[in-house]
Formats: sequence, structure tokens, C-alpha cells
Amino acid sequence: MIKNKNNGAPVGEKKKTVKERFASLGKAYFAFLRMDTCLLAIIALLSIFINSFIVRASGGIDNAIIYNMVTYGSQPLFMLAAVLTVRKLSPAVSQRIAFLFFGLLFVFIIIVGEKAATDFFIIPALLRSAAAGFYYVTYSFQIIEYTTDENRDAASGISGTISSVIALVFPLASGLFLASFSGSFTGYRIFFGFLLGVTLLAFVFSLKLVPLKSAIDPTDRKTHIGDAFRGLFSNSVGRSILLMTLFKGIRSGAMTFFIELLIFNAIKDESLLGLNSTIGKIAAILGALLYGVIVTPRRRSRSVAIASTCIIIAAAMLFLRSDWIFLMIFGAFNSGLNIFITDPELTLYFTVIASIDDLKGKAGEVHTVNEFFLAAGEVIGIGLTLLANIFFPGNSIAATAAIILLTSSQYFCAIFISGITKKLGSGGEG
Repeated sequence: MIKNKNNGAPVGEKKKTVKERFASLGKAYFAFLRMDTCLLAIIALLSIFINSFIVRASGGIDNAIIYNMVTYGSQPLFMLAAVLTVRKLSPAVSQRIAFLFFGLLFVFIIIVGEKAATDFFIIPALLRSAAAGFYYVTYSFQIIEYTTDENRDAASGISGTISSVIALVFPLASGLFLASFSGSFTGYRIFFGFLLGVTLLAFVFSLKLVPLKSAIDPTDRKTHIGDAFRGLFSNSVGRSILLMTLFKGIRSGAMTFFIELLIFNAIKDESLLGLNSTIGKIAAILGALLYGVIVTPRRRSRSVAIASTCIIIAAAMLFLRSDWIFLMIFGAFNSGLNIFITDPELTLYFTVIASIDDLKGKAGEVHTVNEFFLAAGEVIGIGLTLLANIFFPGNSIAATAAIILLTSSQYFCAIFISGITKKLGSGGEG
């Protein structure tokens, strides 16, 4: 059964202003945000420069694409182990195991060197996958505990803004730093050592979080994977959220790195790659600020549809010219609108977890089931980019067509968001 009519707000309750939505985020959320900011920094830098590291060491983009495919495809399997850890031990233990895997990832690359990109690139992929899997199972409980449906979009706006500010400063500085070593692995060794330090800081912040009270029952030691599957598949809203996630993954997996790969493969310069990220994040900051102000639960579907259309139109311009300068311009445009596609899907997903009775208290299990669908979509999307590069290596038309195809999949997400929102608003059952 679905409760929380009007997307979680009681019937007749006065709609909150933008100021009230931001003000309703309490100290517990901001303590969580402090830790998550460290992870945002790790992910932002890792997503950019581990790919450039692999491309530089291997001499092509195929290893980088396969690395990302393995990373996303294996993450649900690690999430199963994370769910078991959450239930048998605690969410905090699961999250700290995530920090351990991040640490092992950076130590492995530092010790093995360039062979981590040529001979053993599957190992970093699995370590990153394990780290993300254990982190986000706990994260799914925390975001429900520390936010509500009314302020969750505002929280996403804050998180997106912080993420953009981090990515505005650090990638450019990191790119200039790495470029100063003229492709030597010494620069990358110091870079991954820095990320190891940020991981340790995140671990320290995790020790100071407010314990979870309502999102999970600490006395419940049962792993509810089967219950989560049944709860999602037996409900029309649950089935819709899984299909939405599948289509979301088709774009989100490949577009996380594909544009940067095309740019770096063309110029082989970390400083320009960092500059590209900086330009993109200036646009992303503006997008995140606007998102937190203008997007509400009722505007999520339109947000995805309009942003997707704008990105497709911009991508079509690459058919006319697709050198690295135009790719950078498109990348900035894509970065600015990206939050309008990804966050409506994400915030609605967490609302569904909190709205379906059979799923309450099972956020980690639901997130794991959902991750299988996300990973399936990501593997499909990344696979399409890999095939485009295999059959049409270096072909800009094929790359542009892949970008348009991946973005077009988001129209299905907009349709699912609209249907789910109507069902939640009417309090209907599946």
C-alpha cells in the first residue's frame, strides 16, 4: 500500500517556501553532508583522472571503457554483501568498509603503478565497485533519515552545488599538477596519495554522525532482499521505479566519463582535461542553484524531459563540428543541465522507498535491488559506446550518435516519473 499523499505532505498542509525548505534541513543532515562532501570530492576526481591515467598508460580508450563497465556491472554484487553487513552488524560498519576499499584502491595503484592501467585494470575496477557498493547501501538509509520529501530536492541542490564547487577547483589544480610531470606516473602517485588522505578524513567524519533511528530498525537482523524484490514487483509504483532506473542507467553510466574520454584521447593533456572539468562545473553550479529553487516534486517529469531535449539539440551540433573545443563547449552545456535529469529520478526514488509500506525500513535492500537495474542500464549504455568505438574507432559521427541515443532514453524516465507522481499523489495502490 502507498501512503504519503501529495508526495509525503499531509493533505491541506501549506506549501513550504524555498526558504522554509532549506531551513528545515537540520544539524544531522549537515553533519552527514560534511562526510559526503569528502566522497563527492573522491568520486569527482577519480571519475576524471583514473580514466585519463588508463588512457595515457594503455594508449587508447578501450581499457577505460571496459574498466567502467566492470565497475558499474559488479557493484550490485558488492551491495548484496553490504546489505548483509548492515543487517548483521550495522550501517556504520558497512560505510567504514567502503572507506577501507577506497583506501585499498589508492594504495594498489600507488604500488603497482602503470600496470594498474594496462595489465591489472580490472582490480581497480572491482575495488572501486566494492567501495561504492558498501558506501551507498548505508547512504540510502541516511538520506531518508536526514531529509524529507519536502526538503529532499533542496538537499540535492545543496549537495550538487558543493559537488560542483569541489569539481570547479580541484580538477583544474589536479590537471595542472599532473601535466607538470609530463605524463610521468610520479604525478599520478602523488594524486592518488591525496585521495587516500581525503578517504581518511571521510572516515573521521563518519564517526561523528547522528545514529539512524527511523530509517532502519537496529534490532532487525534479517536480510530483506527477497522482501524488497516482492515489495517492488508486486506494486505498480515499484515496477515503474525499477524500469525508470534501468533507463536512467543507460545514460548515467556512459555519460559520466564518455565526453572526458573523447576530449583526453584527442589532446592527451591533463591540464586541458582539468580546464574542461572547471568550465563544466561552473555551468553545473548554476544548474544546481537553479535546480534547488525551481524544481519541486510536481516539476520533476518536466525537468527531465526539457533538459534531455536541450542536450539532444546541443549534441546534434556536434555533427557539424566535433573537435575538442566543441566537445568542451558541449560538455559544459551537458554539465549545467545534468542535475535536471539525474536528481528528479533520484529524489523520487527515495520518496518511493519512504512511501510504500512494504519497503519501509528496507532502504538498503531496496537500493540493492534497484542497483541491479541501474547496473543493467549502465552496462547497456557503456556497451553501446564500446561498440561504437570498436566498429567506428575515432569516428566523431558515431560518438555523437551514441550521445544522442543515450540521452534520448531519458524520455522514458520522464514518462515513468509522471506516472509515479500521479499515483503517489492520489494515494493509489499497485
